[in-house]
Amino acid sequence: MTDSSIESPNTEPVDIQQANGELAVDIRGLKKSYQLYRYPKDRLKEAFHPFKKKYHQEFNALDGIDFSIPKGTTVGIIGRNGSGKSTLLQCICGIVNPTGGEVRVKGKIAALLELGAGFNPEFTGRDNLYMNAAILGLTREETDQRLEEILAFADIGEYIDQPVRAYSSGMYVRLAFSIAIHVDPEILIVDEALAVGDIHFQAKCFDRFHQFRKRGVTVIFVTHDLNMVTRYCDQAYLLNRGKLIGQGKPREVVAEYRKLEVNHGDNGQYQNDQESALFATNPYEVRYGNSKAKIIEGGIFDSENNPVQTLSNGDSYRVNMKVEFENEVDNPVFAYTIKDVKGTEIAGTNTHFSDINTGVFKPGEVVDIDFDIVVPLNAGSFLLSIGCVGLGGDQIEVFDRRHDFIAFQVITSRASVGIVELDTKIRITRH
Repeated sequence: MTDSSIESPNTEPVDIQQANGELAVDIRGLKKSYQLYRYPKDRLKEAFHPFKKKYHQEFNALDGIDFSIPKGTTVGIIGRNGSGKSTLLQCICGIVNPTGGEVRVKGKIAALLELGAGFNPEFTGRDNLYMNAAILGLTREETDQRLEEILAFADIGEYIDQPVRAYSSGMYVRLAFSIAIHVDPEILIVDEALAVGDIHFQAKCFDRFHQFRKRGVTVIFVTHDLNMVTRYCDQAYLLNRGKLIGQGKPREVVAEYRKLEVNHGDNGQYQNDQESALFATNPYEVRYGNSKAKIIEGGIFDSENNPVQTLSNGDSYRVNMKVEFENEVDNPVFAYTIKDVKGTEIAGTNTHFSDINTGVFKPGEVVDIDFDIVVPLNAGSFLLSIGCVGLGGDQIEVFDRRHDFIAFQVITSRASVGIVELDTKIRITRH
């Protein structure tokens, strides 16, 4: 990373305590290893082998983690599946004992690490509320005093007196989360729970996070929703294969995470072909055409010519496609379209709409087409389609169309509703 606010794993960690005051969490040299056996019987064979032969492989879920979290900050921890995020939270909570290093925590912790953890499915929500509150350290009297607030925040109505086995996943998380935040924690830890709640519940949760910050409560959460990280977090941490590979400003750490995703693809292995070396292409794209022209590359680039799949609202980008011609073609039309994940077309254009005569292309000729855009989209996930066609009268001859070619995400720090943000200017005039 080039930004000075992002630490390289090879540099000394910044003394955040000196810069921001008291620390809530301080982690030094944290390691957690597990012994993996191919077969269950190998554990016994290793235990009783006369020459202490090893039948296991060592797996480092966490490998030398160093960072500090100042009191009162909201922190997001991101990374690909299997990177060690949940193990890190478990070590902070004291649920898992580290293999090496140390974790220093100052403050009362309330943790929501698993959806409905500790709930008995046969008991009612009210019974589980009291039991869960007791586990988190509240007396019966303290729970009675907070009961109405907990129920109001959970907002599950009459279901509070129904067995929780009848609850939806959203009702589970609302009740569990409401209990956790009403025990007056000094540190609140959440692992992916907010992904289940709807947008209204998430907004209510983050409003409570802001209240916590004013009171000096530290919030640490793991999520795959990168927009939540950029919008609500003061600091972000990026894990990969048990190592801390980036920390700093959320927007910069999210950008580094996207580069990591592109380089690894969906299966965790580096891709060798030219296209996926730049972009994580959609394995479910729909492609067709007569191949008189072929799209050999395509994607989105930022103002510094970096391939990107995380875009920022209001910034400038370049939608690109590289086309190679197999036949002579006169005045081909080049196009792009952006859709949301529901398939609704959001935006798009082509050279025909812009009255551009693209000329004649010979066999073997290669051309780059760039569409310069400013992104007005609100936060969300979208799909880019690109294509090259020929027009002859009322007929369209498809040379190469790639529907849902790549997915990309838009992040923003500004709150608004809908699909697009219109950069509204507000004036208030008193009379």
